[in-house]
Amino acid sequence: MFVKNKKVLICTLCLIIICIGGLIIINNSNKDAEVSVQVENINNIIPKPLSYEEKEGKFIVNKDTTVFIKGNNEAETEEINKIAEYLKEKLKPSTGYNFTINKNENPTQNYIYLSTLEGKEELGNEGYEINITNEGIKVIAYKPEGLFRGIQTIRQLLPPQIEQLSLVSDVEWSIPISRVYDKPEYSYRGIMIDVARHFFTEEEIKKQIDYAAQYKINKVHLHLSDDQGWRIEIKAYPDLTLIGGSTEVDGGPGGYYTQEQFKSIVNYATDRYIEVIPEIDMPGHTNAALASYGFLNPDGKRKPLYTGINVGFSTLMTDSEKTYEFIETVVKEISEISPSKYFHMGGDEADSTKKEDYDYFVGRVSKIVEKYGKTPIGWDPIDTAPEINSSVILQNWKDSNEAARNKNMKMIISIASKAYLDMKYNPSTPYGLTWAGFIPIETAYNWDPTDYAPKDLVLGIEAPLWTETISDVEEMEYMIYPRLLGYAEIGWTPKIERNWTEYKLRLEKQGNRMEYQGINYYKDKEIWKNN
Repeated sequence: MFVKNKKVLICTLCLIIICIGGLIIINNSNKDAEVSVQVENINNIIPKPLSYEEKEGKFIVNKDTTVFIKGNNEAETEEINKIAEYLKEKLKPSTGYNFTINKNENPTQNYIYLSTLEGKEELGNEGYEINITNEGIKVIAYKPEGLFRGIQTIRQLLPPQIEQLSLVSDVEWSIPISRVYDKPEYSYRGIMIDVARHFFTEEEIKKQIDYAAQYKINKVHLHLSDDQGWRIEIKAYPDLTLIGGSTEVDGGPGGYYTQEQFKSIVNYATDRYIEVIPEIDMPGHTNAALASYGFLNPDGKRKPLYTGINVGFSTLMTDSEKTYEFIETVVKEISEISPSKYFHMGGDEADSTKKEDYDYFVGRVSKIVEKYGKTPIGWDPIDTAPEINSSVILQNWKDSNEAARNKNMKMIISIASKAYLDMKYNPSTPYGLTWAGFIPIETAYNWDPTDYAPKDLVLGIEAPLWTETISDVEEMEYMIYPRLLGYAEIGWTPKIERNWTEYKLRLEKQGNRMEYQGINYYKDKEIWKNN
């Protein structure tokens, strides 16, 4: 009887195992189906919106489509008008349509309607709603900035040929009938470009600002000074650019922005609702300044210009009042031409500065920055200085922020092994470095700021591009794209809504758009299999 029961027991167990296995297979199939449906249902938009619902039918944009705009007051309507002009500028090259903009009437048919009149406060500054019917497109936001973000989604709902820079005659400019509800997870979603190691012109930076805006990036941090170059005109100290800006890594011609050029970059970014954050790195990474003015050095003599890529050898004199007079003048002049609420004061890799001197220096400089109405940002390990408190923001590039947590400091998460755009994708990447490891596209996407800091202390995310090995725009774009799309989604879309398997299918669809725009992106064969 025991043997018989044992056989029955074994058979029963086998049946249970088979059933469980079947359930697992069915469950996994369902998951795959869910991912497939989800991808189809969000129509390949990056960053992924909070909600997207699609129905049968479409709206077709044609030469008679009219853009209607309405704000809560005259000033807001004028701001929305600038957004409508931006939309015209983006759609005209490929469609040939010169849309009429109407401020006075209500839309009835064949329209694109941009309005803040019905915008919900819960959407915040950047959220938006889109309702697409047979008659037209309505984009509603609480603030004009939200309308601008919504327009980027409209661009991605149109066929990818919309991004071509010349007239396209064989495409129907249709958008599926759908509804979108969307707002960002984090208020700070940035990219940093190091223009000190290698210089990039005003027009080259504007081009990158324009590309980044379409993925709802809202901060561009410019690293304006380092050992190899000083890139911003300071009228009180002209030799900073005449001497300090005269070279770059490997001895190239260098360059710098006049204050008017910097303001032009800022204004261009502002039109795209992007904040430009200036950085002057100190007390280390300062050889370009030390080579420009002897009074910044203990012996009163100028240092030789430097065109290598080593770090940690330079320092300002932290016990000299001349140093702080110099810094105050620099901060004052830049603050006068920079509308950003932030001023980045560097603070990293000051290996030639004693810890007690470093602590005194960053504490004192943070007060100078605050004197001119700016919120200081500093790299690790600025949070470890006793005088640094929660009025300062830590840009966290190492996995070490205990002091910032204890002081309740807000943080911009830029972990080098996850977010540094100058790290190679793999061993065959022709540019970039490897000291923080390889960062393939999946690694760049598969992490979250809350892996490194408490959610309530995370201001947002920034992806830095250091340019020791990046000397031209093609190389720059190769390292930025497509990883920036993933960073944009990390900053915009809640963690629970993100999935690598589903994301890479959406990313694949972005390839044509980037090609039509002329972006030299890295064509990973795991994603773009036909390249």
